Amino acid sequence: MPLTLKIRGGVGKWPLRRILYKYVPRELIERPKQGFGIPLAEWLRGPLRDWAEDLLDERRLDGEGYLDPTPIRRYWREHLSGQRNRQHALWVVLMFQIWLEAQV
Repeated sequence: MPLTLKIRGGVGKWPLRRILYKYVPRELIERPKQGFGIPLAEWLRGPLRDWAEDLLDERRLDGEGYLDPTPIRRYWREHLSGQRNRQHALWVVLMFQIWLEAQV
């Protein structure tokens, strides 16, 4: 499809928009993009708990020597107990641990 048919008046996806206007309210089509969240906090307490527990094991962290296990384990306990939501900080550590594991 030629670009001239895809863009009109600076508006992209013109053919798709024309079809959508027939079936979907205009305010849903013309709104800005929105992200969506995942229930990471709940997943870390539920289905991802064993996986995270293995990566955040105190002996493992201490043996690797890159991260201080004391605050990490405290954050993990606080998160699991529901005392505080530490999902973001824990996720950074978990991603580092996964990356580190892939380097070996």
